Amino acid sequence: MLRPLAALAAATLFVATTATAQNVPTGFVIDTLISSGLQAPNDFCFLPDGRVLLANRAGLVQIHAGGAPVSVGSVPNVQTSSEQGLLSIAADPNFPTNGYLYVWYASSLDAFLHLDRFTCTGDLANPASTNLTFAAASRRVILGAMPDTAFNHNGGSTRFGPDGMLYQSMGDDAVSCNAQSLTSSAGCVLRMDVSGLPAGGSTTLPALSSLDPGNNPLSANNTDMSQLLVAHGLRNPFRMEIDQLTGNLYIGDVGQNAVEEYDEYVYSTPLVLRNFGWPWREANNSYTTCSGSLPAWTPPIGFQAQGGGWQSVMGGPRYRNQGGQFDFGAAYEGNAFFLDYFSGELRRLVNTGTWAIAPAVAGQPSPTNWGTGFVAVCSMRQGPDGGMWFMQHSGTYGTSGGSLKRIRLLGPTNSVASVSGSGQVGVALEAFPTPLVARVFDTGNNPLPGGTVNFTVSGPATLSTTNPVIADANGFVTTNVTATNGGGTITVTATTPNSQTNGTFSLFSRKTTVAGTGSLVVVSLSNTTTAVPAQVPFIILVSLPGAPVWNSPFGTVCTDPSSYLTIVIEDATGIFGGVSLSGSGSTGNPSLTKIFNVAPGLLTGLNLKFQAIGFDPITGIFRTSCESKQF
Repeated sequence: MLRPLAALAAATLFVATTATAQNVPTGFVIDTLISSGLQAPNDFCFLPDGRVLLANRAGLVQIHAGGAPVSVGSVPNVQTSSEQGLLSIAADPNFPTNGYLYVWYASSLDAFLHLDRFTCTGDLANPASTNLTFAAASRRVILGAMPDTAFNHNGGSTRFGPDGMLYQSMGDDAVSCNAQSLTSSAGCVLRMDVSGLPAGGSTTLPALSSLDPGNNPLSANNTDMSQLLVAHGLRNPFRMEIDQLTGNLYIGDVGQNAVEEYDEYVYSTPLVLRNFGWPWREANNSYTTCSGSLPAWTPPIGFQAQGGGWQSVMGGPRYRNQGGQFDFGAAYEGNAFFLDYFSGELRRLVNTGTWAIAPAVAGQPSPTNWGTGFVAVCSMRQGPDGGMWFMQHSGTYGTSGGSLKRIRLLGPTNSVASVSGSGQVGVALEAFPTPLVARVFDTGNNPLPGGTVNFTVSGPATLSTTNPVIADANGFVTTNVTATNGGGTITVTATTPNSQTNGTFSLFSRKTTVAGTGSLVVVSLSNTTTAVPAQVPFIILVSLPGAPVWNSPFGTVCTDPSSYLTIVIEDATGIFGGVSLSGSGSTGNPSLTKIFNVAPGLLTGLNLKFQAIGFDPITGIFRTSCESKQF
């Protein structure tokens, strides 16, 4: 996406997927908001009502209103070779009345990058609705002569500032000295007033003067492209964000072969044209020369030498608390964030007169990195809820899939508690007699009617419910457990979204396991007890074909001990004379494994059933599962 292909071979080997765990400091959590239905999204933006528009690589635009992404429309004629595609998206500040959205993309019809406007119809101001669409015919061309002869260095971010102006960053099109030209439309940031463009579609480029706000640094004297410039000397400012308080720009400018840089354009009155130095400077390093001499340049506020995975910096937001439910708090006010697409390391800067890495906080992955594991993140923006949202490819250079996630302050959470049903001991392949009951509570520890609970099971069992389970009017939820044929410990956990306190249930299923050949039989009994010492006497029964079952007071025993077809092969109780055909006793501790030597051929062709009856010192008589074995 952001580097010469030769330099990317090693980087792609370094991290090819986004399977790495994501780590953030204590007190923060990462929500996955969309995990399917995306098509390699590159960027996203928020509508004024909080809904999210998603820009997918091949041109598809989708809307997220809390559920699965829904198609809004497709930008036509998008070129998707290598790093090209639909690269950025922005919603007009007056979207609820005009429905305008703006897109930056590479065109398959020519060798130029395009900034276009489309007009949406439908529910323009309903935060719960996905009823939104735009037609290709509503396309109005805004910029259409930005050079795109190279597959890379396309920029760019399309963003509105608090001044109502539309800003567009663009790369140098792999011709480095173009970034020092004021008229090349490359390696720069433009500032435009798009509020006066007519309604409806048009493929005619507007006059540059119609886009000039009139107070750009070169507005007074220039009539060419330079009248739109506020910054230049950039290599590939793929991702930038605008501080909605100050109007400052925070630009991630991808380095050539030595340093990644994070730049700040300070919004001032009057506005100043700032040169960030490329290609005279790569961050603070000398790189090469162009015509003339080294210009006055603005050094970066953050940088990282390439190495350790850093290959393509992403400019993130300057954080502002804004009364959202997930605000980070006073310690984060005015902090600036940037990260790297390949290393996945997320940095946090503070300004105490000069910009520097912020002091580490509890749980931070390292002194330098506020977060790690953010490989293939291609856009990170602050949301209206105070969370930091980010778009992530399915892998570096992913061409399908992708996800939308959010970092947020954990804050108070709902919780789940186990109420009843834990501690049951049952039999493999049978249902436990008592259902599991949990209760969900809100942040004030009050029962939460209608709360959602997810039950998960670990161990040999299945559940009667599918997730989520909705709590009743008193916050209760119920599931039933059936043991499968594994035997042993079963753990069921009840959680509610983002809960830190969960309900846990422990159960156990008793099982008979038989293995061996015609001359050697091994019988294992899986058991548990709370008795101390854990001494459990067993009777082990085996039956020949045709033996009746016994409907005992403690459940069905598959071989009736009173039948002549049933043989007692172990008896630690003395009821059947204390027989022990293994010759080693029949008391479990609390489980039991017995080995029986059998005359060769004696069992050949027989299908025998094995089951055990035990006597728990605490709970009394019980049975294990019935196991059939063909010899």
